[in-house]
Amino acid sequence: MNLENYKTQQGKAFTKVQVKRILDRRSFYSGMYQYANVEAIGKHQAII
Repeated sequence: MNLENYKTQQGKAFTKVQVKRILDRRSFYSGMYQYANVEAIGKHQAII
């Protein structure tokens, strides 16, 4: 992301920890939605 000049919301370079936090939300980006113990297919389009 840094090599392609993407910046954080604060305008800074991404760190390893920030990228890991994004990837930890894989289920959300796969189209799943989770709240408490309920998991369902979200209404948002999956991007991965």
